[in-house]
Amino acid sequence: MKPSGVFFLLLATAFFSSAQETPAPPPTAAERLESLDAEQLQKALDALRQSHVRGSVVDELRLKKATLRGLIDSLAPGAELVGGEAEASAESAFRSEILDERAGYIRLGSLQSENLAQLDAALRDFTGRKVHGVVLDLRATPDSSDFALAAQVAGRFCPPGTALFSLVGPTAAPRDFVSSGDPLFRGVLVVLIDENTAGAAEALAATLRWNARALLVGTRSSGRCVEFATIPLGSGHNLRLAVAEVQVAGQSIYPRGLRADIEVAQDRQETELILAEALQSGMKVFVFEPERAQLNEAALVAGTNPEIDSEQRELGLLDRPLQRAVDLVTAIRLFRKSD
Repeated sequence: MKPSGVFFLLLATAFFSSAQETPAPPPTAAERLESLDAEQLQKALDALRQSHVRGSVVDELRLKKATLRGLIDSLAPGAELVGGEAEASAESAFRSEILDERAGYIRLGSLQSENLAQLDAALRDFTGRKVHGVVLDLRATPDSSDFALAAQVAGRFCPPGTALFSLVGPTAAPRDFVSSGDPLFRGVLVVLIDENTAGAAEALAATLRWNARALLVGTRSSGRCVEFATIPLGSGHNLRLAVAEVQVAGQSIYPRGLRADIEVAQDRQETELILAEALQSGMKVFVFEPERAQLNEAALVAGTNPEIDSEQRELGLLDRPLQRAVDLVTAIRLFRKSD
């Protein structure tokens, strides 16, 4: 006997009734705090100061310190207390090479005019050698507030007149950055980012994704895509705070950062070691795994085992995000050839 329509109706009613009866989880402490209005907040503060067994220590200074600490935590990474020491400007070298004729690799390094000139030379060389795609590595680009130079780099990949990004803040008119001049490269573009990609480099990655159809590979960026100002507080103390944030096509990057289109994690210490070693050896050794040697008659006669030797050589570091980026360039090239 087949179940009737009434049976199914009763079953569905019972299911939805049980779903509706499931109690919602209680709000967290943070959610409760956010829901308090001004009167409720004042009532709670008064109770802590007047009735708590240690309420006598909650003076006006302690309240202000707690307020400042809470604000800095809630506005991170756009606010922090720093010392009076001047921060040394980080420098990172530029490097470019062609990886197995499949992709051009560019480590941008520091955002500075010397590296920009080397970028131009590398892109012209790649174009002349008909390189299909470029991997732009921003993992070795230090945090910088040189947004004008970041816009110049973006202009190497975007058509002239492209609205790249804007710096928007509460006290000044927005500053818009627009590309000028013809792009030097028009092929496939993949950008490597990680949790240390910040400031102007983060703005560069965002605008290349939006305006040059770049794919982002790696891990989520820092979210510090802002312009900072430093307010002296006296006695060697300073407040460093974000006074303007980057917006790309009206979208903010601060504070969540950019999520990679293809997430490939790598230990940061491994990444730093690879980037340092590659300045001397090049990046190829960290991308392409060597062909495994086979045990043969000659090796047996010599009393050696090339398979073991090969395994030992393969214990070296591999740059997994860069490997994935090169694979992407190759796959897109093959797809376009077959189209």
